[in-house]
Amino acid sequence: MIWKRKEKPKGKAITVQQGVAANALTIQAIINVLVDKKVCTREEMLEELKRISGQDRAHVKVAD
Repeated sequence: MIWKRKEKPKGKAITVQQGVAANALTIQAIINVLVDKKVCTREEMLEELKRISGQDRAHVKVAD
């Protein structure tokens, strides 16, 4: 069996920052569409983000 060398992907490379920015814009577009179509509210999206990131838990410091 003869193995062919993989060709380099065609196109332009992007930086990590450009990738992060593109992802952020994509997420914002999805949120905008869901809100515009009245699937959910921005507040519901924020609450879900807090829930899945663990920020909805109270971080209470116990006094000694």
